[in-house]
Formats: sequence, C-alpha cells, structure tokens
Amino acid sequence: MKNTRENILDCARDLYLEQGLAGLSMRKVAQKVGITPMAIYRHFENKEDLQEQLLIKGFKSFGVYLNKGLEGDTPLERIRLTTQGYFEFATEQSKYFEIIFLSTDANKELKVKEIIQKEAKATFNFLRDRVQECQDAGLLKDESSFTVAVTILAEVNGLVSLYLTNAFGWTLQEFEVAFKKSLDRVIGGFQI
Repeated sequence: MKNTRENILDCARDLYLEQGLAGLSMRKVAQKVGITPMAIYRHFENKEDLQEQLLIKGFKSFGVYLNKGLEGDTPLERIRLTTQGYFEFATEQSKYFEIIFLSTDANKELKVKEIIQKEAKATFNFLRDRVQECQDAGLLKDESSFTVAVTILAEVNGLVSLYLTNAFGWTLQEFEVAFKKSLDRVIGGFQI
C-alpha cells in the first residue's frame, strides 16, 4: 500500500501531465490526494521541492529498469537488455517516460532544468557505457560512443513517441515487435 508521500507524487505526476507545470499547484495536488492543503507541506517544502522530487522519482525508477542491462553475459547482450529496459520503462511507467523525455514544459524552470540535465546525463552515460563496452570488445564500429548512443536514444524516443501517441494504433505486442526489430537494425548497423 502506498504512503501519503507516494500518493502525492503520483497525483502531482498526473496533474502535471494533464495541466502542465503552470497547472501544478500544492492546493490542487492536496485536493486530488484527499488531504488538506496544509498537510502536503509535511511532505514537501514547496512546489519546487515537489517538482524536484517528482523528477528524481522518475529518474530513479528509470535507473532500475536500465540496470537490468548489467545482467547480460556479453557486451552485446548488455546493450540489448539496456534497450529492453527503455522499452519496459516506457510501457510500464509511461507517465514518467513522458515527463522525462517528451515534456518540454519542465525545462522552463532553472532548478528543474538542472535536475533533468544531471539525472539525464547519468542515464545517458549508462547507455554510452554499454556502447563503449561493445566497442572495446570489437563488436561495434569504432565511432564516437556518444554518437552511437545518441542514435540509439533517438530511435528509442522516436518509437516510444509513436506508440504513446497511438500514431499507428499498435497493440503492446505489435509495438514490442516493431521496437525490437528497429533496435536490432540500428545496433546491427554499427556492428563490425
């Protein structure tokens, strides 16, 4: 069972996606959770603190999914498991995926922008490290690991955007097939 703090974060996430950053207020979140407006301040200092914690929770959750990539026995298997982590995060935590990757609203406030840059850098570096592992093992072309990782990330984000906006009416199973085939082609394009 979720505690009040978790309920507040979940309601803040939903409210943010419904109304944007401008529509996110402590009063609205408290009302949605079913607590008094003053009670929310026992959990979060102010609106900025709530926004920061919302983003941090999303990135921590994302990190858990990415870490599954370390379970692979080979560098190539680890990079594929990492992209599978993106897929699972996007489909199981789609609201957080949308906030982290698809929302430009959060980039408007300096403190929030700093958190996104810091946390996004860590998750991007995880993918880049998997690429570098493959390159070090002689499995991928010796191109910039940054460029290869950006290409993979762009493919992931593009596909997920198409799925989440229902551009092609994919079922989850159809999307998974399209996702895996597409990522196999992208990674395969960099293989030696």
